Amino acid sequence: MLVVLNPQSNAGTALRRWEPVERILRQRYPGLAVELPADADQATKLVRAHIDNHADRAPETIVAAGGDGMVNLVLNAIMDPDTDRPRRGAERLALGAVGLGSSNDFHKPVPPTATIADIAVRVDAERAEAVDVGKATMLLPDGTRAVRYFLLNASMGLVAAGNDSFNHATGVIGWLKSRNVEAAIVATALANIATHEPLRVDVRGTDWGQSVPITNIGVLKSVHFAGGMYYDTPVTRSDGYFDVNIWAAAGRLRILALIAGLYRGKFSASSSATCHRDTVVELRPDRPAPLELDGEIAMVESARLEVLPRVLTVCAA
Repeated sequence: MLVVLNPQSNAGTALRRWEPVERILRQRYPGLAVELPADADQATKLVRAHIDNHADRAPETIVAAGGDGMVNLVLNAIMDPDTDRPRRGAERLALGAVGLGSSNDFHKPVPPTATIADIAVRVDAERAEAVDVGKATMLLPDGTRAVRYFLLNASMGLVAAGNDSFNHATGVIGWLKSRNVEAAIVATALANIATHEPLRVDVRGTDWGQSVPITNIGVLKSVHFAGGMYYDTPVTRSDGYFDVNIWAAAGRLRILALIAGLYRGKFSASSSATCHRDTVVELRPDRPAPLELDGEIAMVESARLEVLPRVLTVCAA
């Protein structure tokens, strides 16, 4: 088992929180190896080198220790854009995770038995399951195209802008991140709502579409996002579909009410909500806009999102 650890997760608290988890995991998995890459490029190279070196051996487990962004980084190191499948040598690999980040939505809901020292873990390869992967083919502002994969959700609009602000938080919000994640998320949301302007997006599915100003679009493989918020729509990790949840353009008070409802898992009954289920979604904003994929941000001219059914094996909690 290889653990790829991001010590900068959760405002630099990850390494301290990892220590008690490591002690238990070393007892359970004597062959445990831990790497602390200096940056994302080195992390990607470590994962791919590990896959190449174990191509002809027994199935391996690679564990992303950090936040949802670290899980996304390891996912993209595993996937091969030429085949939309795990790279050669990773066909029997299981992806695991240790939740050392701010939100850790990959782990939710967290069973009481799936923690070590109050840290969420998914490292049980014996009960691993095949899950869907989202694929984003993006047209970037410089005219180039890029492909990224995601396991949780994609968003455009208020949530994407909030994630971008949260990821780069300084000052009071940066201080809050390491002490009270939910308070930091709420403060970030309020700051973004104060300056939010609706974004006109042409949204197209298999047999539906609309082009209207929106507050946010969520394209989901998990209902959980942004800490304690969650949708009430039916998507699961392996059902072969996205839930496409659109927040209509609204005033600040209505947005606040919608967010308050999402902390209680209430969305689809809102007058501001439109919900679809589909396997493909195309997003064309009227100007370059942030696209969020599992908390990571890219500026795009447009994006095509599609479900790759059950192409990745993920450890059980």
